[in-house]
Amino acid sequence: MCHQKGCQSFEDIRTVNKVVHSTYRLACQSASLLGDDKEWATTWEEASASVTASQLRSLFAHILAYCLVSNQVELWDNHWKLMSDNIPLRAAVALNMPTLYINDEDLHNYNLFEVEVLLNQCLKLISDYALPTLPPDLLVDLANRLIMEEKNYNRESLEVERLEMERSMNSEQKQVYQLVTNSSIFNQPELVFVYGHDGTGKTFLWKSIITALRAKGNIVLVVASSSVASLLLPSGRTAHSRFKLPLDLTDESMCNIKKNT
Repeated sequence: MCHQKGCQSFEDIRTVNKVVHSTYRLACQSASLLGDDKEWATTWEEASASVTASQLRSLFAHILAYCLVSNQVELWDNHWKLMSDNIPLRAAVALNMPTLYINDEDLHNYNLFEVEVLLNQCLKLISDYALPTLPPDLLVDLANRLIMEEKNYNRESLEVERLEMERSMNSEQKQVYQLVTNSSIFNQPELVFVYGHDGTGKTFLWKSIITALRAKGNIVLVVASSSVASLLLPSGRTAHSRFKLPLDLTDESMCNIKKNT
C-alpha cells in the first residue's frame, strides 16, 4: 500500500478505487492484497457435518486466536447460526422454560458471548477482532426468567401480524396506535384513555399496539382489572397478579414487589 503512485498523505494510502477506508486492513482487503479464507470455509464445512455446536464454537475461537483469518466478520456472519443449535435448549433448561423461543438477534448475542468465553481461555478478547461488541446487559437478561418470559415471542411472525392489523384499522384506531407506538420510540410518556361501546374495536386496538411493540423486541406488561378482561389480551394478567397488589386494601397497603428484582 505504501508503494502506490501519487500518494501524498496517509488518507491517500487508505484510498482504493476512490473509496477512503477507515483502516489499512480494510484498504488492503479492498485491493485484494490479503489472502482469502477458503481454507477456513472448507474446514468449517467438514467440521459442521460431524461435530456439535459447542465444538464448532471452540473451533471458531481457536481459528481466530491462532490462525490468520483475512475477514473475521465474514467468517462469523456465514457460520454463527451453525454454532447456535444448542443454545436455546441450554437456556430453556437453565430457566425451566420448555417452550422458550429465542429470536435471531438475541441468539446472535448469546452465541457471541460463548465465543468470548472461549477466547478468554486463549488469553484473547473479542475486542481484539472486528466482531460485533456484546450488549452490556446480556448476562443479566439471560439469567432473568421474567425478562426471558416477556421476550419469548417470534418477532418475525409478530411483524406479519402487525402489518395485517395496521391495514384493518380505522382512522381513530390509527390515531391512538401511532400515539402509543411513537411514545415508545421517542421515549415520551403518555397517559391515554380509550373508551367506546362494545364492538367498537378496543380489544383489537390493544392487541395491535402489543403486537407492534413486541415485534420490535420491546417488553410489554399487559394487565387488566379483571381476569376475564386479561384473557382477551395476548399474555395478559390481572394487575393484582402482575404487580403483587393486595386484594384487601387499607391505608397502609402497597405492592409486594421487592427492591432490585
